[in-house]
Amino acid sequence: MCVSPSTLRCKKAVRPDPCRVCGAAAWWNGGHVVAEVLHDLAQGTRRVIDVLRRRARCSDRRCAVGSWTIYPAGAYPHRSYQLCVVAAAVADVCFGGDSRQTVATRHDCSRRSVARWVRWTARLASPADLARLCARLDPEGLPPPTPTPATGEVSRAGSVLRLLDHLGDVLLRRGVALPGRGPGLLRILTAQLARFGDVAWLTRSSPPLRVAPEALPL
Repeated sequence: MCVSPSTLRCKKAVRPDPCRVCGAAAWWNGGHVVAEVLHDLAQGTRRVIDVLRRRARCSDRRCAVGSWTIYPAGAYPHRSYQLCVVAAAVADVCFGGDSRQTVATRHDCSRRSVARWVRWTARLASPADLARLCARLDPEGLPPPTPTPATGEVSRAGSVLRLLDHLGDVLLRRGVALPGRGPGLLRILTAQLARFGDVAWLTRSSPPLRVAPEALPL
């Protein structure tokens, strides 16, 4: 049977992106089903669905990266509640002044989850380091939000959230196509996941956010 060039191009087009470590071609490598909570933040609706996460592997078996999971825009590993929900809940606590129980009811989760999300956001990066990075990347633009001088967990989480939003805006003005849509928390973490394989774990120790120009997709 004769295979046309266009068919070959289609087959190549549906392959995963090349290996992020060595640049070799990648191949599909099965998948697994996970439960994911979907929220319509505008409508206040929630549903749980089973999602197939496909896996890929490097074609070079000598490569240390081995295999990895492919995440679509807006999705993040080891999360039932995705980062857009986390960012919205943390913003409600930090900027809206709502209690953790009120926020938990609004987002149909537990009060403990909201407290954990605030603590996790506060520990992602130093607000001062994020502010310096924003100012370095965009010295002629609007100044980055000033980190809140208070040292409390809620104040620090709010500063991190605002500064990641600002960093996302700075990168967009520089023509950088960040993955996904939504808050800076989602877009910056998703970009570093795609580039380095870094996962900011919620329930166990994780690498700190890479706060340096060379770590960004410039």
